[in-house]
Amino acid sequence: MASYTGITTLHVNVRRERPSVNAPTFRTLKPNQEVEISHAITGEMYLDSNIWYVLTNQTFVWSPAVSTTSEVPLIEKKLLITADDIGVVDEIDIGAQIALREGWINSLAVLVNRPEDVESTYLKDFCRKLRDYQTPSGRSLFDTTHIGLHFTITSGEPISSHTTVRRLVDENNKFLDFRKFNKDFEKPDYVTQIKTEFFAQYEKFKEIFGREPDHLTSHHDVLTFNRPLFEFMQDWARTKGIPLRNHRYLPGSKRFWYDTLALMQVNLPSTNRMNEWEGRLGPFPIDCSQRTVVDHYGPIPPFGITCYDSIVSKKQRALDSWMKDFLVSTDSRREIVIHLMKSAFRSQPDFVSHYGSLRSTYPGIEIKYFDGRVAEYLSLQKNCHWKTDPCLGLLPRL
Repeated sequence: MASYTGITTLHVNVRRERPSVNAPTFRTLKPNQEVEISHAITGEMYLDSNIWYVLTNQTFVWSPAVSTTSEVPLIEKKLLITADDIGVVDEIDIGAQIALREGWINSLAVLVNRPEDVESTYLKDFCRKLRDYQTPSGRSLFDTTHIGLHFTITSGEPISSHTTVRRLVDENNKFLDFRKFNKDFEKPDYVTQIKTEFFAQYEKFKEIFGREPDHLTSHHDVLTFNRPLFEFMQDWARTKGIPLRNHRYLPGSKRFWYDTLALMQVNLPSTNRMNEWEGRLGPFPIDCSQRTVVDHYGPIPPFGITCYDSIVSKKQRALDSWMKDFLVSTDSRREIVIHLMKSAFRSQPDFVSHYGSLRSTYPGIEIKYFDGRVAEYLSLQKNCHWKTDPCLGLLPRL
């Protein structure tokens, strides 16, 4: 985006971090000083205006203090806040329901292969609760929440008959661990079985929620694991007009594990390679500019949390940094993926003991990370930035 020259008309403080008169001062400008403007955003209301300019040095200045002969573009910032892995663990889903009611999140990524629930009774009841809860706008949570399909071939067991997806499961008919992915999954018979299972989960989603998914994501980001799978999902999403989580923002920590550890023989293609594949398919038919950052709170500690206060503070600092980056960027939409859990447990051994049966009934969700999920819940409970920040708004569901 082009920059725009402005001239200050009075003494004005240039702010760091946020477009607010309470933000730290970067410097004070005198009248008739020149500034370079990137774009305008909505910020804190001061006197008669809430429009602030974002300068090219990534600071903020109150717009009425600056004169410009050009029309500076105003970028409205919208967030998609997605709670991941819904549908399998009750306490994860309770945390998400509370978060929806409190306005902390506006999106769900739902797994539809809950163990021992062939009729999807649990998720249908979850859906009913969303329908029954009325928001202040008079619409139900079901109507205002982005509900997406969280496709999985790395957790739990298939919706399809085991015999039709034999390549994808182990001797217990559970999906293979994601670290089992290798070049074999590019072979036609594997790809055919992946498609079979995808369509089974897609149809199950529509049966439960009575509508198309609002977006498509995947457990362990398997949509990015090889070219046949990548191109199939891209083609399907484009045909259906359903947003697909952007591959460019796979967390750096996850890329490191996938790319460098010998025991993880995933052979993940590079971002540049996936960009080439996507480029050959042409532009997406709808606005899918959401950018995914799933490690803004992280990484989730690999060892048990001993001090929740320090972890929550660390998460808040990371979120502050991410928000600043979003505000000074020219992006109008981004997505944050979070992992919430409402639980009275705090000790990792307690989580492992209480949820140990999941390792056999639904392998593929790491129990040792449950304390990290609780920390994310506590972080939003302590300070949910987008509820009180005039710069940011949740992306509405049309």
